[in-house]
Amino acid sequence: MLIAFEGPIGAGKTTLARQLADHLGQSTRLLLEDFAGNAFLSDFHIQAERWALPTQLEFLISRHEQLCLPDADPDAIIIADHTLMKDRIFAELLLDGRELALYERIAQALDNGYPTPDVLVYLDAPTPVLLERIAQRGRTFEQNISGDYLDALRQAYSRYLDAPETSILVVRQDTSSIPLNAADETRRLWQRIRHVVGH
Repeated sequence: MLIAFEGPIGAGKTTLARQLADHLGQSTRLLLEDFAGNAFLSDFHIQAERWALPTQLEFLISRHEQLCLPDADPDAIIIADHTLMKDRIFAELLLDGRELALYERIAQALDNGYPTPDVLVYLDAPTPVLLERIAQRGRTFEQNISGDYLDALRQAYSRYLDAPETSILVVRQDTSSIPLNAADETRRLWQRIRHVVGH
């Protein structure tokens, strides 16, 4: 089973993915997005227009390498704090014209067997909450993120998730009023996931 977390920056994806993996124990494989490995990310947050394309291509390659899972144990539960959907959403938000066309050509060339998540856990919170969490965690490269950018990102996620062709089972969770590190919340989330997939 592949359980993937998605949502805007600061929604709690990595925190809840870690919590769920810890809750389920040794039978799980946890895949976390490699922000530190993206050599362009800090430049992007200083000068977005100049660095958007190389930043997106670096993430595209990294996410593709992580999520194609050619050696996955069929009995394992795999938990990821990101999907390739995220890459497409960010690319369409940040790129246009010939840069978006180049990105799409490369993305299509890499599209060779990425598994569809069995469950997509979509996390969200109001933009002021997201901004507060971003400030609290103190990642230098995130400090220039604006409310307008987060609003556009949340709207883009909504368009993707509400599209008629979306067939992925989705568990939606507003994280603004729940303690992200609470064991009880993690157990409740796992119960909701099991209910959705019919286990």
